[in-house]
Amino acid sequence: MTLNPRNAEFASVRLYEAETSVATIAAKHGLDPAAILDFSLNVNPFGPPPAAIAAAQAALATSNLYPDLRFARLRQAVALRHDVPEDWLFFGAGLDDVIKLVIHAWTTEGCTVLVHVPTFPRYELEANLRGCRVVAVESPSPEKTDLAAFDAALARENVALAFICSPNNPTGERFAIEATADLATRHADTIFVVDEALINPAEDGAMALPKRLSNVVVLRTFSKYFGLAGLRIGYAVADPHLVAVAEVGRPPFNIAAPSVEAAVAALADEAFLASCKQTFTAEKDFFITAMEATPGISIRGSNANMILMDLAHHAPAAAAEALASQGLVVADATSFRGLENHRALRVSLRGRADNERLVAAIRTIA
Repeated sequence: MTLNPRNAEFASVRLYEAETSVATIAAKHGLDPAAILDFSLNVNPFGPPPAAIAAAQAALATSNLYPDLRFARLRQAVALRHDVPEDWLFFGAGLDDVIKLVIHAWTTEGCTVLVHVPTFPRYELEANLRGCRVVAVESPSPEKTDLAAFDAALARENVALAFICSPNNPTGERFAIEATADLATRHADTIFVVDEALINPAEDGAMALPKRLSNVVVLRTFSKYFGLAGLRIGYAVADPHLVAVAEVGRPPFNIAAPSVEAAVAALADEAFLASCKQTFTAEKDFFITAMEATPGISIRGSNANMILMDLAHHAPAAAAEALASQGLVVADATSFRGLENHRALRVSLRGRADNERLVAAIRTIA
């Protein structure tokens, strides 16, 4: 078999998820994996709601059966939460799956996909693998997207799909809802995909936009606040005509029954979300205060328990390696396009004792 040269080009793309795995770090430094603290991936460090665990366990009793093809219980619960018709929902095995499927559904080879950088690298990677042409708008300061340049690219290029990540990974930047609506109104031939993976699910965010504008799609996930990253549940809210096209390519039964039941249970636990928000806010404030008092460290952006920071005196790869040798895993944010020339690390905070350990370790290398 001959590898497609276009695909070979992306085989060496740096992905922070792979570089910072606990198993890799443990093997490299001769550490016990159970003793390693992972600050590299943005998840809920406190786990899922107890009701979600119980629901997933109960669903295991019918593991000999395929899940409902339409995920009816989850579809009904999500539709009720966002006040949208059930046929406006498209589900995938996490947002990575949703992103791949909608790119394949709504573009063809040679189409132009627009992204702002730095941002979640999966948009660009999947678009490239699809054979799309990717246009990346890079701003003078990575913390703030140049919306005028983004708008100019939309006017200049024949853009099939434009991704807007809000809150942005890794900077935490939030895009004004009406700014997004204005772009979508003036560029009606472009589909705007607003990725709200990092938003507090209790917030409405851009969820009202698909009702107003048929070319706006909103993505949500159960991986972050809901604490279900390991169960892989993501979804899009979109015009039913767009959903119908995407459904053609969706693999049947692409979400396992335990995942579906856990998500339904998690949606019902509003107290869990409120508690997580309170804890995330307290830990973020603690960490930022500690870092601002540390010479050689500056905060570039934050969202919930995710912090992007700059090191004045050390290369990020060396700093990440020094922390890894102490059993503390962080993400070298130079793997994000647009941050290659910055001394950036990204960390996702945990509980207070773990965060205090990270602060102490960073101060030894700052």
